[in-house]
Amino acid sequence: MGAVNTFQYNHFKLTQLFSKSMATQAEKYHLAMAGEYFVAAQLQRLNIAASVTYGNAKSADVVAFSSSSERAVLIEVKSTSKPKWVVGGRVPHPADKPWVFVLIPELNDAPPRFFILTQTELHNILAPLDAAYDQRYKEKHGVEYGDRPGVINLTRSQAEPFENNWEKIVSQLKTE
Repeated sequence: MGAVNTFQYNHFKLTQLFSKSMATQAEKYHLAMAGEYFVAAQLQRLNIAASVTYGNAKSADVVAFSSSSERAVLIEVKSTSKPKWVVGGRVPHPADKPWVFVLIPELNDAPPRFFILTQTELHNILAPLDAAYDQRYKEKHGVEYGDRPGVINLTRSQAEPFENNWEKIVSQLKTE
């Protein structure tokens, strides 16, 4: 192969790889946005004003407002079409913040499913699993895993008991 042909071949392979990566990123973005809109729409169906937030450094994906607009609840949304959701690099600390895990079926005619947990409930599910992983890592490698981020997942079976638990959000919007 000549220098030009080698360059063209390598450029073609890199372009294929980059395009495939970009398509996957685009699909993830659209899936995430669809989940956020599904959550906002479901809250609207429950007569709760809700808005999707935008930006790269947002502290919430959806904001829900009480009918008097005296209270607002910041909601974290995670979406997937797979049997598990990626929560992040670390187990979230206990808090009252609601998380909505949206299962968006790959068939477009099937409705999404919603699983609503507080961040404390999520922590209580994931922290023991993360500690067990750290222990297995130490036993296998002879050193602590440390404070490095990993990939923390919530499985569908772990989320099942929390399906359609919208009261977690509704109760936080009630004014005493």
